[in-house]
Amino acid sequence: MESAARTKDSSLTLSGEFRLRGDVLKALDAGVAERRVKPRIVQPFPTKVRGKDSTGEIFEIDCAVDNISSSGVYLRLPVQVESGAQLELVTKFENGHGTGATARLACQVLRNEPHANGLYGLAMAIEKYKFL
Repeated sequence: MESAARTKDSSLTLSGEFRLRGDVLKALDAGVAERRVKPRIVQPFPTKVRGKDSTGEIFEIDCAVDNISSSGVYLRLPVQVESGAQLELVTKFENGHGTGATARLACQVLRNEPHANGLYGLAMAIEKYKFL
């Protein structure tokens, strides 16, 4: 069964080939020229994040990504995580029709930004991924 799923998903990549609705592909700020080479998808895809916080405690949190590309992801969490930390994300790329691909992402935290609301914005590099 796993090989059948792998064959079915072998054409899926994080760079957009899984054909998300065109309206979810947009720049982070329409008033500013996009500096990124890879396009960002700005859509709150449901995500489960696992890892260790800045005190070394293991956590697992349900959240949503703010934006994602084929090489990076940004989301906000209620726990502080150190730059360089390794996190695992399981993200459901919903397509607006109740279906969509699910991927496991191995990420490294590049930047941790405290927000006024007690959340921390995490900019992460996607190091590995696997469609489930």
